[in-house]
Amino acid sequence: LPEKEGEISLDTLRRYICYARHKCAPRLSEGAANRLQDEYIRIRQRYGQETENGTPPIPITVRQLEAIIRISESLAKMTLSTVATEKHVEEAVLLFKQSTEDAASRGLMME
Repeated sequence: LPEKEGEISLDTLRRYICYARHKCAPRLSEGAANRLQDEYIRIRQRYGQETENGTPPIPITVRQLEAIIRISESLAKMTLSTVATEKHVEEAVLLFKQSTEDAASRGLMME
C-alpha cells in the first residue's frame, strides 16, 4: 500500500523507538526542575483541599512528582532531546492534571 503524506512505515517507527530507547536518556534542565518544583507546590495546594462542593482532597505525594518527571523525560525522548525542558514539564503537568481530574471525577482515586 502506498503511504500517505506525513505517515511513516511501521518498520521506520520501530527503528525510531528502538533508537530512542537505547541512545536517548534525557534529564531535566535546571529551569525545568525549578518549573516542576513550582508546579508541584501548586498541584498540592490545589488538590490537597476540599472543594467548595464538598469533594474530598486528592492525595498528591512524591510518587505523583516522580510520575510527572517520567512523563517530562518521555516527552523529551520522543523528540530525541537530551534535555527535558520547561515546555516538556508544562505538557507533563497538563497531562497529569487532566488524568487526575478524570480519575477523581470517576471515583477512581484511592484514599
